[in-house]
Amino acid sequence: MNQIKRKLPLSLKIVLSFFILGVILLTILFILVIPNIKKKDYESAIFQTEKIVLLTRQEIKLVVEYFRRYGKSETNIHKMDITNKIEKIQLEEKYNKKYNNFYNDLKDISNNYTCNIKLNNDLIFKNLNIHKNYSEDIFENNKWIIKSAVTYKTICPHEKYYLYKTKIAQNNLYLTCDSNFKQNSFNVEANVKKTVQKGFELTQNIHNGKIYLIWVNNNIKNMNISFENLKNENNKNFCVSNISSLKIPKTGNLKVQDIFNVDDIKTFEHKLEKKSALTWVSKIYEDEDEKFFLILTSFKKDFENSLNNSLLNILPISIIALIVSICLGFLLFRRWIISVEKLSFTARNICNGNLSLRSNIKGDDDIGVLGVAFDSMLNTLEDNIKQLDLKVENRTKELTQSLNEKEILLKEIHHRVKNNLAMTINFIRFQKYKVDDSSTKEMLSQIENRIYTMELLHRKLYESKNLNLIDIKKYISELVNDISKSFDDGNVNIILDIDIFLMSIDYAMPCGLIINEALTNSYKYAFNNKIDKQIKISFKVYNSKNCVLKIKDNGIGLPKGFDFDKAKSLGLRLIYSISKNQLLGEINYKYNKGTEFIIEFILLDN
Repeated sequence: MNQIKRKLPLSLKIVLSFFILGVILLTILFILVIPNIKKKDYESAIFQTEKIVLLTRQEIKLVVEYFRRYGKSETNIHKMDITNKIEKIQLEEKYNKKYNNFYNDLKDISNNYTCNIKLNNDLIFKNLNIHKNYSEDIFENNKWIIKSAVTYKTICPHEKYYLYKTKIAQNNLYLTCDSNFKQNSFNVEANVKKTVQKGFELTQNIHNGKIYLIWVNNNIKNMNISFENLKNENNKNFCVSNISSLKIPKTGNLKVQDIFNVDDIKTFEHKLEKKSALTWVSKIYEDEDEKFFLILTSFKKDFENSLNNSLLNILPISIIALIVSICLGFLLFRRWIISVEKLSFTARNICNGNLSLRSNIKGDDDIGVLGVAFDSMLNTLEDNIKQLDLKVENRTKELTQSLNEKEILLKEIHHRVKNNLAMTINFIRFQKYKVDDSSTKEMLSQIENRIYTMELLHRKLYESKNLNLIDIKKYISELVNDISKSFDDGNVNIILDIDIFLMSIDYAMPCGLIINEALTNSYKYAFNNKIDKQIKISFKVYNSKNCVLKIKDNGIGLPKGFDFDKAKSLGLRLIYSISKNQLLGEINYKYNKGTEFIIEFILLDN
């Protein structure tokens, strides 16, 4: 048998080897690869569905947030406009004896807004169809109130009306307005709904499941049954959104409690119509009365049937193409097989580190030219590697020694500065205990906090692997925590919103000093025995260069007409000076239900 193998020509051996290899590969393809591909396709379909659920959920969250903010803003604008027009009519009626445009001005309000207007008990302008006469309700003059259009309790969003009552020339004027105030004021809602529904349709090429949005009452008494079995008169327990693909939830043996307990997103495997099913539940928002969920339910069989079996259809063609390619390839390159084997053998040994080996292939054909060029390249490469290794070794030693010396020196500098500042703080504390005068003690405490701001910075740099950059979030967090402890006031709610960012000491230290001065000023002067005390510090970095530092409290604010140039407080002058002269930035103060400093500066390249 061995003699037969030796007598076989190399070309036939290669053909037989390729053929056997092809058979093995095809066998592996049948046994392992195809089932694995089907499994991965199934997992990919599940993962794709989950991504679509997450994407749709995020779209709906944005829609909900948009309408909450946009709707409230628009409503306030409309109410203010109507109130201003009515006040103008009242002033004209009171002071202008020749004023005779009363009804025309009221009609102008009715024409611009979907409001019914009554004078005493007479409906003079009607622009809204409602079932109940809300103007007969007793409520306070010159104050807007809101009333529901339905008399029963429901969890579904429903129509509401705004009511307003006032006096004009001894007459009672009643306005009943639609919650949108104007026709087609929310046409954008229809477009948003279409966008969300398109997100629903993205899953239809994967499965035939149902997707819907549902509000669920927080006070459902029996949660151990399914939605299908839950009594829901007047939608008091749950409500399915109109943009959903069905009106009654289909969750099989899933209980209301299972869905109600989902906090973010969860996938359930359960039975639906006696079949295996998958349900994705994602919570969009919740408030004190209700929770809002996005739910997608589909049979597992749908995912399996949707898998693309095109691979099995082209498999016979793939087998034929593989065999033909092996045969043609061998026939075309048979003459170069031996030379290629030598080159391959030489290349493998070169890769293993034997740079002295050469192929010694010569000739006038392409392989011969390639062999000569390959050997020549190896000669040059071996010489260059030897020279390069020597240069790299020498240069590495020089750089390593220089870098180690600089790192040790810089670390020692930070360590010594930190120790000296800590010692200075201890001296100040020791001196403070010896002083009886309260104003002197306060001045020493302020100096102590300013020095501590610098000591903390050098301590963080000493502890950091990077001796020039500091984690600004950790630095500010620890600085604020220690300053708060120094005032021993646990009743102040500190809110931090700090970006994770590595910042140079040239910028971190001025920021720390500004925060120290502003925080100290708030603790000492802002609250005046106020119970609900709050300080918020925000530090944001945009495009890795533009920085915005905001420090805000909910105290009494600075005196009206405050000017940094005329400030008597050393702390406020320091805040202004550091912002302008060290950070080269801009500082602004505004009263926003308390004191708020906004410092903007740009990180310059070193």
